Amino acid sequence: MTARRTLATVLGAAALAAASALTAAPAHADGPTHSVVSEDFVRSDHLLDVCGFPVKLHVWGSFNLLEWTDGEGNITKEIRNFRFRSTSTANGITLNGISMGPEIWTYHDDGTATGRIMGVVNRRVPGQGTVVLYAGYEVRVVDGDVEVVVDGPHGQRNDVDALCSAFTS
Repeated sequence: MTARRTLATVLGAAALAAASALTAAPAHADGPTHSVVSEDFVRSDHLLDVCGFPVKLHVWGSFNLLEWTDGEGNITKEIRNFRFRSTSTANGITLNGISMGPEIWTYHDDGTATGRIMGVVNRRVPGQGTVVLYAGYEVRVVDGDVEVVVDGPHGQRNDVDALCSAFTS
């Protein structure tokens, strides 16, 4: 590069830097915060109303969580990418399962929240392979303690007869 070109490049960069300092930078929101939330819980009466007998469900895993907040620190949006393993046990028989997928929650100024849930929930049944309990998409609205499915579920949803019968074989 010639001395003249070098000087022109340096002067041009200096002018650009000076002009940039005189103009206000546009405001932008901070990016999301990231965390991982681990869960490990047991429900002793899982599927009681469906199978007619209690199934002990043990679930463990985590949510990879991204949260956006407003200027006051209130959460306005969450993306929860979940991945859980499970065992379902009844009548001395244990089935293994997995659940995974994202949930996207938007929190509204009126106190309600809208969740879009996409994912897979399945169990492995000996001799039958994987029994899919849910695979697809649904939209839920939460208002206080009331949670309502407003769209869906779309996708594959099997009935749990194969799962219940696996515990009585």
